[in-house]
Amino acid sequence: MPATTSIPDETGLVPLEAARLFVAKLHKPAHILVAISGGSDSTGLLLALQEASMCSRDEVRLSAVTVDHALRPESSHEANKVASLCAGLGVSHAIRRWDDPKPASGLSDASRQARYRLIADVADTIGADVIVTGHTKGDQRETVAMRAARGNRADNLGLSGMADAVLYGGRHWVVRPFLHCDRQAIRDYLLERAQGWIDDPSNENRKNERVRVRQALADTPCLFQNVTSDIRSKLSARAARFIQLNSHFFLLGLIRINAESLGEDPTIIRYALSALSGVVGGRRYPMASDTMDRVMALVAKREPGRTTANRVVFDYRKDALYLMRENRNIPSLQMPPGARMVWDERFEVFNHSDAEIVVRAFGAGDPTGIPIKPSGFIPPGILKRSKETMPVFVRENHDLAFPGSGVAAIRPLLAPYDLFLPRFDLELANVIATRLLRAAYPQPPV
Repeated sequence: MPATTSIPDETGLVPLEAARLFVAKLHKPAHILVAISGGSDSTGLLLALQEASMCSRDEVRLSAVTVDHALRPESSHEANKVASLCAGLGVSHAIRRWDDPKPASGLSDASRQARYRLIADVADTIGADVIVTGHTKGDQRETVAMRAARGNRADNLGLSGMADAVLYGGRHWVVRPFLHCDRQAIRDYLLERAQGWIDDPSNENRKNERVRVRQALADTPCLFQNVTSDIRSKLSARAARFIQLNSHFFLLGLIRINAESLGEDPTIIRYALSALSGVVGGRRYPMASDTMDRVMALVAKREPGRTTANRVVFDYRKDALYLMRENRNIPSLQMPPGARMVWDERFEVFNHSDAEIVVRAFGAGDPTGIPIKPSGFIPPGILKRSKETMPVFVRENHDLAFPGSGVAAIRPLLAPYDLFLPRFDLELANVIATRLLRAAYPQPPV
């Protein structure tokens, strides 16, 4: 299936119209938390939402939050200016400052992670039902262009662009009401209301990839005008149905996919295997396209064989393809009494005892076995390798304890989805979650 670079073009959506559509579709009553930096996009979003919700004041409540990243000397003053704006509008406002040490590399991603975490903390505190951000059509075009520069292959799902809604941390929906609005239309809206905004000088710094892309796109306005996530949404839904019908999940971090189903549409199989490998291997991001090509080559041969990719062993047998965690580079973790921690990015582990324990992989050298029943459904070699990657708990007297023994417990994690889950993968994530005896992710409020 060829990749697309088309976004549903709701052109003609002026900011106030976009805000009214969002408020009309929102499940009510609702408490909206607006993430506002003071720039034109987020300032326009706050004003438009306030205007759009005037007729629904008993059902819609607005609050706002500004994250001071503490990256520029004037950032604190700018956050206070936003606070004054919100006070004048009668909107409750909070400021959160990112005081953590700044990394020498990867600053943009670290800033984003901190921003979402601080905004979510405020949402928890005030009981917000939804978080909204001011991402625009221009941001979407830039995102698609950056992802296209990294790979213009047909299977580059990044060319679908940003989702209109993303679930953060499994509990907060972050929605982008202005994703089909032009930045200039937002600024025109603000100028009509005699409302200024703050221009961040970092938005002109060519050291930033997004700035370079934005400036390049200004000279090529016809590129990436019609990007859509429809194809990705449909592909994800078909992958969800494929997993629902053709896979079996086991408590050993093991997934079995019926061999006869692997002759179906390879685009669907590729999407499904990519999602499952992220869960089995504890990887947040999908594996590289060329690595995934190697996995698909194994599947296409329809012959017994094995390959390892993204910390996952893909073992093709006559009757099935098995996915399990690779038995190497699995960490050991010391856990204080009563602690809850993440182990190997695959499990949340709980120490229910009153003493320190160590959680590690069972491993090939342990003399005792994990207490499971033999299964004629799983080949013995698969069963052996998969159990060796499962967590075991070592107590002070060096005795081993297993999950469910009363000493400790585990909860499966879905690394690709537990932090950021785009709306177009919600059905797929919920199929996998329920198979792992996890609660389904919440539905979006709009």
